[in-house]
Amino acid sequence: MTAAAVELPLDLRAAWRRARLPVVFGALFLGVALILAVVQNAPPERPLDPRDASPVGARALAGLVRDRGVAVHPVSDVSATQTDASTVLVTDPSALTKAALRQLAASAADIVAVAPTGRELDALGVDAKVTGSTADRTLDPSCGFGPAHVAGRVRYDGTLYQSSSPSIDACYPDHGASGLLVQQRGSGRTVVLGSATTFVNDRLADEGDAALALGLLSGRGQLLWVLSQPATQAPADADHKSLIELLPDRLLWLLLQLFVVVVVVALWRGRRLGPVIVEPLPVVVRAAETVEGRARLLRAARARGTAATSLRTATLSRLRDLIGTGADASPAAVVEGVARRTGQPGGDIDALLYGADPTDDAALVRLARDLDAVERAVRNS
Repeated sequence: MTAAAVELPLDLRAAWRRARLPVVFGALFLGVALILAVVQNAPPERPLDPRDASPVGARALAGLVRDRGVAVHPVSDVSATQTDASTVLVTDPSALTKAALRQLAASAADIVAVAPTGRELDALGVDAKVTGSTADRTLDPSCGFGPAHVAGRVRYDGTLYQSSSPSIDACYPDHGASGLLVQQRGSGRTVVLGSATTFVNDRLADEGDAALALGLLSGRGQLLWVLSQPATQAPADADHKSLIELLPDRLLWLLLQLFVVVVVVALWRGRRLGPVIVEPLPVVVRAAETVEGRARLLRAARARGTAATSLRTATLSRLRDLIGTGADASPAAVVEGVARRTGQPGGDIDALLYGADPTDDAALVRLARDLDAVERAVRNS
């Protein structure tokens, strides 16, 4: 007999239900890709770069310093530059090796280091330590250092330091720590400022930020502006960062957003699951075919123990109903009830129902035959 082919009409609603999830994910993927493309093609921002006019750049400060008659020279390598008669601004001390920092400390230059860590403080010979940070506060100088006294209050957002050395002047105190340290070195000095945002274009007009910057950077006729280096060009002796710290912040936010989207979609789809729909099978499978198919699988795997367990479990279920014990009856109660109904010894019944697995096919056949005989005996008793 052959089945007749029936052409069903196209169900647009069913097609949309099947395709809407891939369509939604595809639209989200395209949207994220478009947003990333726009962000990647945006003009790059270089923090405290004298050529950068973005909010985090320092082009405005470089212009003010030039207006004071100071020559501004952006440099990337201080080891090959004559620094003795200059002010050296190090906007990213972590990008320099310890040897380069020691070379600067040994010169007669005025050094301004922005937000150095313990590694850079040690290389520069500044007896101080990092004690914490403060976020976007207005601090008073509270010290006699000339540029800080003239500038007055500044907007501060960054690292705080603490020093017990009498040769270091501490300015802009906050909760027992300071934001600016000044140490004299012969004819030069080292200034440590923990707030990089104080000099950026977006903040330069706040409070006395511009006055402080000009006081620190305009003391000599030449300013060597050490440019920040990419993270991939960090010095070999720098502190190593973990893999998570090296990942871009945007990537972590993207992964978090994708996780939220997946959870929302899962909850949305989970709420739409209805009851199980029972449908008739396209064919009728006889019970004997199912039993034979499973028996062939067990025989191919030589799983005589599994086959014996299945036979005993099914027989025990029927015997409990016949002798009137519950499903949670103990083996001893089942053995006693079956032995009383059949008149057979309890030891033989226990070995039959709860004994060891058969070791060969013949033993498995005998077990099946004996189980059937005991069940018939109980039925007929």
